[in-house]
Amino acid sequence: MKFKAFLFICCCINLAFAQVAPPGVPPLDAKNGINKFKLCSFYDIHKANLKEAPEQKDVRIKWYTYIGTDVPTVFEYKVKQINLGYYKNKLYKITVQFDETQGIKTADIKNKLILLFGESRHEQSTKEKDIWETSKVYLSFDVNGNNISIYTYSKIMEKLYISDEL
Repeated sequence: MKFKAFLFICCCINLAFAQVAPPGVPPLDAKNGINKFKLCSFYDIHKANLKEAPEQKDVRIKWYTYIGTDVPTVFEYKVKQINLGYYKNKLYKITVQFDETQGIKTADIKNKLILLFGESRHEQSTKEKDIWETSKVYLSFDVNGNNISIYTYSKIMEKLYISDEL
């Protein structure tokens, strides 16, 4: 009887601390970013650990490299670089580049993404790409030779960005 009570308490603790998406909210929208980087969050949150990246094609998006040391891995694989793109001081785009020297098993990363967000849409051209998409968030897992990355952006910020062009 004590064992059943112990199991019941463990289950209750797990439920209390689990990050569960509200009903009807797709897991990709609930996650809304990568690790501690949440799409649409303000620049000031991470500014102490950001280094401005060289200018990109679009000067309206300010790109930074995350120089903090508190995100060394994603899915247990070493991160080479994290780039954050801000539009009007809000996080619009995130790119995580994996360290290609570690023997990455791309199927492992893809399977973990499928567990989190469901089946992907697969595209193949010059690179392989698996895509997850909702009305609020776009995420892709890109494999181009040794360059392996996860890229995500806010579709809410994209609408603002496009409407500002008008």
